[in-house]
Amino acid sequence: MNSRQGVGSKAPVQLIYVADLRRLTHTIGFDEPGLHDAEVQKSYYFVDTGIIAGNVYLFAAAHGLASWFHNCEKQALTERLALRPEQRVLFAHSVGWPMGAERNP
Repeated sequence: MNSRQGVGSKAPVQLIYVADLRRLTHTIGFDEPGLHDAEVQKSYYFVDTGIIAGNVYLFAAAHGLASWFHNCEKQALTERLALRPEQRVLFAHSVGWPMGAERNP
């Protein structure tokens, strides 16, 4: 585990998925039922994270890259990224060349 970054990978690209709870409760133009309920908020940000991660996997596969969606050191990343109290680190996603693969410039 790379404690400096808070992720368990040496891949050159490290995506960190962060939910900003303030953005869920301060929406403009619509009032989604239950959006102020913490459990409903969780379902929104976890589903959104899964959709984004799926797109990253598709991109990686299309370009011959390896992709790994994983847990991370949430507290270490929260501190390193100087997140506000209403921001939550959810997961990390590492992208890079597959082990043993030769890189083509």
